[in-house]
Amino acid sequence: METRRRSAAEVRESLALNVAEARARLGETRFRLLKQWVGDVNGAYEAAIAPYVNDRTRLLDAGCSRGDPDIPSVQRAGFSVGCDVDIAGLRGNMLVCERVQSPLDVLPFGDNVFDVIICKFVVEHLKTPERTFGEFARILKPGGVAVILTPNALSFFTMISQAIPYRLKAVMKKHMFGGYEEDTFPTWYYANRRGQLDGLMHASGLRTVRLELLSGMWIFFIFSKPLALLVRFFERIQLRTPGLRNFSTYLMGVWQKA
Repeated sequence: METRRRSAAEVRESLALNVAEARARLGETRFRLLKQWVGDVNGAYEAAIAPYVNDRTRLLDAGCSRGDPDIPSVQRAGFSVGCDVDIAGLRGNMLVCERVQSPLDVLPFGDNVFDVIICKFVVEHLKTPERTFGEFARILKPGGVAVILTPNALSFFTMISQAIPYRLKAVMKKHMFGGYEEDTFPTWYYANRRGQLDGLMHASGLRTVRLELLSGMWIFFIFSKPLALLVRFFERIQLRTPGLRNFSTYLMGVWQKA
């Protein structure tokens, strides 16, 4: 499945429309809090990806859905492919050069094809993460990297999320942040502990470049600015506190093929 990649001007125009719609839907206060969260979490993720991307980079956005305009490296890459099982999401993704509908554990690409694989908020949905990571290792070129962002299974966020029925989560996501209910998928958390994720990556033949924890649960409290900022404050303390930091909200890592 192929598509035309949007020009920089088209992306800017689309982003402007999305921003205006989000500001109107959320209100100025919640919108500003959401932008702060994007800066905290997506900013850290983009900073991890950016050193590996240039105009010669072949990049795979694994589990891309509609794409994320807050990850500029996708647009900076010389050639990018979005891969997902979600056909509706793929049809809405104009940030990549090509779109491919496929499960991630059986990727339709040759060996040693990509320089960078990004995988944001996807690992928690994988039933067979060991097979997916094996595919990542197979299709990466020697020296290529996989950059992953996913919830930490030990975090309070994940514990609460697991207690909420799937259908209710889809409705809550749409109400709080907009978007599409169909973009919410069942979660399994089979590779969402630091040692578990790192071990599966090593077993696939990828070495650890970095693996760290991020905060971000405070986004679910943006219905009250004082409460959201209070949770953000305590999360930042948590990240700096031995023992407590193990329960931070997200895992982010970079793994490289030898």
